[in-house]
Amino acid sequence: MTKNNQRGGRSLAPHTGGPVDEQNGTALRDPIALVTAIAGSDDPSLDELVAFRRQPIDLKAAARNAKALQNEEFRLGRSKELGDDQYEFACAGLQIMALSLVALVATWPADDLDQAEAKLALAERTGALHHRHEKDYVASMGAMHARRLRWKRAAFAVPELMLPPGPTAPQGNSRGLAAWPLERFDLVAGLPLRGGPPSFAHTQIAGWVGFTKAAPDLDHLLQRARKMFETCDRLVSLAQRGPENASALMVAAEGARIAGFLAAAQAMIWPVHNRLALAIKKEVVTLINLRGEIGDPIHMQAAIRHVTADAGWIKSLPVDARDDLVFDWSELV
Repeated sequence: MTKNNQRGGRSLAPHTGGPVDEQNGTALRDPIALVTAIAGSDDPSLDELVAFRRQPIDLKAAARNAKALQNEEFRLGRSKELGDDQYEFACAGLQIMALSLVALVATWPADDLDQAEAKLALAERTGALHHRHEKDYVASMGAMHARRLRWKRAAFAVPELMLPPGPTAPQGNSRGLAAWPLERFDLVAGLPLRGGPPSFAHTQIAGWVGFTKAAPDLDHLLQRARKMFETCDRLVSLAQRGPENASALMVAAEGARIAGFLAAAQAMIWPVHNRLALAIKKEVVTLINLRGEIGDPIHMQAAIRHVTADAGWIKSLPVDARDDLVFDWSELV
């Protein structure tokens, strides 16, 4: 993945090739780990947390890459029988990378219109935004499905006041009607169609299998999330005392909060399936529920719930392990 976009900031968009850039044999890396590298230590400085929060994140590129990886996983999964372990692990790698990008888009605050549009476009493509039913339609949605739908909607929620009107309708002398925009940001424009043969992953099976098997230390991610949340709370308390750098302390606090939620997302996404991993994930559940009591942003809390529900279907998980990853979350109100 490239590190700089045309505006000089960090970007998740590739220079060339598929949605994940592997030039010069660079190993695939967790996009959350790439974004958090600025404040990647367990004891980041105030300046590092401020720099982490203020880095320009190209959420449109992240959302497009997430959708492209999901499409590629669908194509690759159809190209081989499900019993092929190598292809199963390759599909799992695509799912992990895609979910990590989804977690990044959902968790990162909407600082500008481009980021807000990325969130809305990904919400549409993940099924969070449903049209109203006709009056004679009988709803038949189960309770779990309804909860997951609310998690999705909350995860990608954007403050309404920051959104200008959408694309206008064509007027009498308008041309180019065949490609007239329907929405603010077309997430799938230019991406290969979901059906058909794989676009790139079939030539990178070993790389994706290796990525899937290189799971991070889940206990370290749990401890990092706890430390970042503790740092956030302490910085907020310090800022409330009125020092000269109170605004910088609040920016750093938000950076620590985001880093904590991203660490929690990593722990919940990676499909490590043993008793220790399950115990760690349950501790993450407790930790995120506590952050709800503290009053952290709803979209960050919902992001963890959303990716956890989807991570239960990563293909490298044994069938009998998927039910163990469905946790009893407190409701979002």
